[in-house]
Amino acid sequence: MENPKKDDTQREYKETEDSRHSKFTYASFSTYNFAGSFIIAAQTILLFFFYEAVIGLNIWYVFFAFLIAAIWDATNDPLIGHLIDRNTRLTKRWGRRFPWIVFGIIPWCFSLLLIYMPPKVDPQSNAIFLFIWLAFSLCLFDTFHTLIYVNIVHLRADKFRTEKERRTLAAFFTPIDILGQVGGMLVPPLILSMGEGREIYAIMALMISVITLIASFIFVPGTREDNVMIERYYKREYKELGFFGGLRENFKLKSFIVFMVVMCAFEITTGLLIGNAIYLVTFVLKGGADMVLIVFGLFLLGAIISVPFWVWMAKKLDNNKKSFTIGGFAIVIALIPLSFFQTLIDLLIFTFILGFALGCIWTLLFPVIQPNVLDDFVVHTKKNQKGVQVGLTTFILRLAAVIDELLIAVVHTATGFVAGYDTYEGLAGAVDNVALVLWGIRLLQGIIPMFIMLGGILIFWKFYPLTQDKVKENKRKLEELGF
Repeated sequence: MENPKKDDTQREYKETEDSRHSKFTYASFSTYNFAGSFIIAAQTILLFFFYEAVIGLNIWYVFFAFLIAAIWDATNDPLIGHLIDRNTRLTKRWGRRFPWIVFGIIPWCFSLLLIYMPPKVDPQSNAIFLFIWLAFSLCLFDTFHTLIYVNIVHLRADKFRTEKERRTLAAFFTPIDILGQVGGMLVPPLILSMGEGREIYAIMALMISVITLIASFIFVPGTREDNVMIERYYKREYKELGFFGGLRENFKLKSFIVFMVVMCAFEITTGLLIGNAIYLVTFVLKGGADMVLIVFGLFLLGAIISVPFWVWMAKKLDNNKKSFTIGGFAIVIALIPLSFFQTLIDLLIFTFILGFALGCIWTLLFPVIQPNVLDDFVVHTKKNQKGVQVGLTTFILRLAAVIDELLIAVVHTATGFVAGYDTYEGLAGAVDNVALVLWGIRLLQGIIPMFIMLGGILIFWKFYPLTQDKVKENKRKLEELGF
């Protein structure tokens, strides 16, 4: 027997198949994902290795610098999200988000240089100085990254309103995002293969900054808010949520809590895979930057090839939760063999399979599921203030990165890894048991992230409340609220 309530909801609300946005708008807006993924991936895959193995800074100094940056995020991410979530004298002409994005682009791109250009001092006698330098430069970079990211996520939910628009966006978003990951993973090792020492890292950072700036100029047109959006900002008057009120309302929202958990699991998993890969290639495979290129290349090829399949599955099932859950369990299974490979060939095969599975998460998590969670917040509070939630989301991304560094630091300490050596021969001569060190690196690449991802996807499968019927009901309520 059919549920009458479900029939009523479907009759009351039916999404339009039309979109006022051009294909250029979809493509331009999605180019942010190239810029963001490119600069973040370039930072993620090398930064820990750079400070520990190349500079020679003790791993716990590196970890605590990242921890300070995360604590800074705990303050500035939700606060920035709250402060920008209001109309200003520029809103009528330029929109609510666009001015902030334009303001933040140049300092965001070039603050990366400070991170990779620490002063040439002895890492033992000047460890505190290097620690302060790393912590400050990370905080500066994160501040401008937050300013842009928070506004982009707002726009993603406000600009692309229907499920059809969001799935169309995903078709642009995902390959461009993966292309950014490709560039961020392949370009830095390619540059590093042309030289050696800390100087080549500085050249790499400069080139990454310039490429990111060029990509930013391309995504700017897609972030312009049209009159429909600007009028919506003024359409409904309501008493604004305070900062702490916004935090409280978010933590009452089941959809946000579950999204936060699975997002954290996904970010920790991918962070470990990317950040530990250079250790795996350098010390387990005894290879160089060219081998890093091959491993990342196969990983990303699998992800790119998978995009049409996962987009097709999401449309075929018309069930975002089910599609995402299938992809999550596929990742869990694909992670296991990464700790037990014997040769480069079988590692490449396992890596390609993992990339194919991860394509599902890239396709659905941010372009589809996150906007649905933001809609749920607006319906729950009856206020179109998404800033605090987006800021909290950014904080979780940084928290996940800190957990990555903590896991690496704990495993390296437990297995006896010695800082200051960037070749297998150097490390083998410095440690007591190199086999134990290598097993620690293997576990960080497969088994440890597997358990993290398993926990996250089980929680999502069991507790995520936004079924397709609930998503449609929320969209109907958004129309009634004038949002």
